[in-house]
Amino acid sequence: MEVHQHTHTPRKKWTHYFWEFLMLFLAVFCGFLAEYQLEHVIENQREKQFMRSMVEDLEKDLASLENEAKLVKTQYEKLDSLTEIIYEGELGQFQVTRMYELQRRYLYPLTLKLINRTELQLTNSGGMRLIRNKQVADSIIYYSTITELLYETKHNINAHRDKAKDISFLLFNNKYYKHKEDFSLVFPLDPSRGEPELLTKNPAVLSEFANRVSHMSDLLKFNYKRRFEGQASNGKRLIQLIKKEYHLD
Repeated sequence: MEVHQHTHTPRKKWTHYFWEFLMLFLAVFCGFLAEYQLEHVIENQREKQFMRSMVEDLEKDLASLENEAKLVKTQYEKLDSLTEIIYEGELGQFQVTRMYELQRRYLYPLTLKLINRTELQLTNSGGMRLIRNKQVADSIIYYSTITELLYETKHNINAHRDKAKDISFLLFNNKYYKHKEDFSLVFPLDPSRGEPELLTKNPAVLSEFANRVSHMSDLLKFNYKRRFEGQASNGKRLIQLIKKEYHLD
């Protein structure tokens, strides 16, 4: 009878298993590094996109602040002219007509609104964590804080304007103005209505109106002007900082 001998597969040495494990470990580890590097690159790109968007917002802010500076200078100069007429006490026809023109045209509310598009995106999406440059991040937060203070000053001035406007209804008769369909802030006088007259020349009413307008003018000159000029400087510095740190053209 024939006897079949079994072939024995030689046993693998422990070093073989070690190298298999090492190769598998290196493959997984390299995959992890590649994924981490890719995520790092994507976050860097997002960070730079946010900063480019922030610069665009700031440049629009600077244009708005420059325009606000021109409007506010004209406004407080004209409001000072209005109060000067009242304080001098000479209320002839020329002075009354001038009062009608000045109060209607320059006793308007402040409407400045700075761009916060990128700031909202950074806040709502948790994107602030992407800004690894601490100086840039702190400067953005500071700019946002000063914007809120600027708005507080604006709202305070508008509140005084509203009170002055309430008193103006006791002094000025709207029938003397032309009413246009485009809802313009400027309603010129209507010559067909005759020479404008004040509803009252009561000294107490005139003085209260002049005092409120004067206070509003002072807030424009000494508070609001200082805040938006300072914010314009902050915006310029922040633009330069972002462009420098992120190598933006």
